[in-house]
Amino acid sequence: MRKVLFITSSRADYGLLREVILETQNLNRETYLLVTGSHLSQEFGNTIKEIKKDNVKKIIKRNILDQKFSENKISKYISKSINITSEVIIEKKPDVIVILGDRYELLGSAIAAMILRVPIAHIHGGELTMGAYDDSIRHSITKLSHLHFPVHDVYKKRLIQLGENPKTIFNFGALGAHAISKIKTLKKSEIEKILKIKLNKKIILATFHPVTLEKNMSKYYIKNLIRFLKKFKNYIIIFTSPNFDSESNILRKEILNFEKKKDNIYFYKSLGNNMYISLMKISHLVIGNSSSGILETPSFGVRTINIGSRQKGRIISSNIINCNYDVNSMSEAFRKLKKKSTKSYNPFFKKNTPIKIAKKILDFNFTLKKTFFDIGKN
Repeated sequence: MRKVLFITSSRADYGLLREVILETQNLNRETYLLVTGSHLSQEFGNTIKEIKKDNVKKIIKRNILDQKFSENKISKYISKSINITSEVIIEKKPDVIVILGDRYELLGSAIAAMILRVPIAHIHGGELTMGAYDDSIRHSITKLSHLHFPVHDVYKKRLIQLGENPKTIFNFGALGAHAISKIKTLKKSEIEKILKIKLNKKIILATFHPVTLEKNMSKYYIKNLIRFLKKFKNYIIIFTSPNFDSESNILRKEILNFEKKKDNIYFYKSLGNNMYISLMKISHLVIGNSSSGILETPSFGVRTINIGSRQKGRIISSNIINCNYDVNSMSEAFRKLKKKSTKSYNPFFKKNTPIKIAKKILDFNFTLKKTFFDIGKN
């Protein structure tokens, strides 16, 4: 029996990890989930409640955030992540830890696992997001990891370019794309009842995160997005909360002020995965700079505007148009989208993604001694 420790630090990575956690749990009794980061923060929706609803067993809670998030303390949060992950590893003695993505808390967890000589399985490596320091974090986690699950062959090639052995890399598709293919979305009447709003107009679903490599620009960026959205007086505009990154407090403040002044604007700390996907399915437009706009909207063919550089470098589907941060660029993108067909396919979808990842994690022959895979010599 292999001891597996999954780690989640935000609603974003848990929404993707959910299925593979449950599949691994079904196959393997010794499956644990370390819950940390924004999951335990009231400010960001206390999203551990959503995890508990999923019948996930053997949950370990460890807080790293202060009562009030501060971007000046991110280095401290990484340090605390190293410490709490080390404590859990020493206590539970896992045979492998599993992490997804590029959050700075997860970099701390990966460092702890490396020092304590526990192999790492990493999902969503090899991608590019040139506007955020997530890019450097993601590649750093790749170099600390021993088993890789990229979501596209382009990303697989990039992992090899980074020196990872092809025998450790498996593209089974994206968990988010698979989840959408299986999810039973809520009916509009159910959404209205839960959110206590009337969805009698076209819906715009908006998520805008800090662009962490473009310092002191958040206020300008979000004000431009709000200026653009003010044109849609006869639409319902639903904002979800930004990630807890540098300058996220600036974004939240501007969005909340916008919500107070307009009757058609709604802000939610966390919608939950099922609600978010259900709203995405019936939205007229998805706008912002979230990875969900890139990875998941193609499954529904919903028109999507991806703003700025945060997701620059990712593979873009036909339902998505990139634009700059200015209002004119957003308006031009919307005009182009209205002329485009809503038909699209999701390039990240493959069948049976969660069970394939779960089985590979449980069956893979890990070795801590990594040899750099030199393309020119292999």
